[in-house]
Parts: sequence; structure tokens; C-alpha cells
Amino acid sequence: MKTTAKAILTTLILLAPAWLHAGNPLKVSATANLQSAYLWRGEKVCEVNFNPILEASVGGFTAQAFAYLPFDGSYKEIDVDFFYTMGPWQLHVADYFIRFAADTAPENFFDFRKQSTNHILEGILCYTPKTVPIEAKWFTFFYGDWLPEADGSRGKTSFSSYLELIGYHDFDTAGRVSLVGGASILKGPYTAYTKDFAFIHCELRYTNTIELGAVKLPLGVSWLLNPYARRVFMNASVGVTF
Repeated sequence: MKTTAKAILTTLILLAPAWLHAGNPLKVSATANLQSAYLWRGEKVCEVNFNPILEASVGGFTAQAFAYLPFDGSYKEIDVDFFYTMGPWQLHVADYFIRFAADTAPENFFDFRKQSTNHILEGILCYTPKTVPIEAKWFTFFYGDWLPEADGSRGKTSFSSYLELIGYHDFDTAGRVSLVGGASILKGPYTAYTKDFAFIHCELRYTNTIELGAVKLPLGVSWLLNPYARRVFMNASVGVTF
């Protein structure tokens, strides 16, 4: 939890100059989610987990710090995401700090050296038109995900990419149903660096948010199929937002 606090503090400090921009009110929210599983790009990363999220935004700039902390202690992920929204477009730079319980090296959140870092940096471009119920998202790793060498060392940056398309329908106050499709582009970790293209993510998702005054309760369930790996997963989540 100490590392999580450092990540959140770093996020707030980096966003501080934008907060001072005249005429843009600062908006801050905090969410605590409980998930039956953490599903990510066609795979189940871990089992039941706690997913805290802290978000601060001013004008078109937003910063998020969030984590995935399974109760069995098998995994830890702490992420920081900075993005700018301009009309239907969003441009993100995200940092994922990932650590498994089996890792033997000392944990150091601020280690960005190639051969020892647990960080992965990714650029993200999102397009969400107002008039059509679709979303398109492109993700590319630009640091921290390396093509493995024969001796097990870390080689060149993979520049592995992931394309995600989402179609959705809103039922007024009854929530949203989404159909999600995702593909791995260029050799990446989703296919153990063996395929330049693979359809890895097909998901049917339902989300809703119940508003209770100043408090919101986000809910969600999903069914996910990975056609490449021939695996199926399910997830349910409930949370509270202040």
C-alpha cells in the first residue's frame, strides 16, 4: 500500500501545473471496486481483487492512479494514466507497474532501467464520436515490453499493439450493454511473441451506475472469449465512487 500511495502522490504532483490554469475547476473523485477477476485483453490476470481508482481532472487534462490487488497476494499492478481529451479524441500516456509474487528481486517502483524494471509504458489513442455508439482504441507499448533474446535477456522494444473496437447501447437509467472486440497487432505478449495478428478478445459487457446523492455505485458483469487461446472467462464487479 505504501507503493500505491507514492504512485497517487506522483500523479497529483505531475498534474499540479494544470490545476493552476485559470478558469478550469479541479474535479477529483475516488472509487473502490471489488472484482471477481481482473480480465485484460483476452486473459485473466488474477482472481478476486481490490481495484482502487483516484482521478483528478482540470479542463481537458485528466490523471488517474489505480491498482489491482488480489486478495491471495499473487500479483500487484499499480498504474498511472495521463490523458488529454479534445472533442471525440483522447490521447493517453500510461505507465503500468507489474509485479508477481514469485519475483525475487527487491521491489522498486522508481526503477526504470531496462534489464530490471517492472514498468511498461504505453501510448493510447481513443476515438469516441458523439453521434454513433462506437469507440475505437489503439494501444502501443513503447518501453518496458521487450522482444526476448535466445539467452533470456531483454532485446528490442516490441512495439506490440492492441486494437479494440466497442459497440454499445444505452438503456437510459438501466445501464449500458457493450460488445467488445480486440486484436493483437505485431508480435506481443498476448501470443507469446509468435503472431503478427491474432483476434484475442470478444466480450459481452453490461455496466450500470446507481446514483445515491453524492455517492455512486458502479456495477458490471462480463463474459469474455479469447478465440486465439480458446479460453472463456467471466467477471463481476461492484464499487463505490465519491
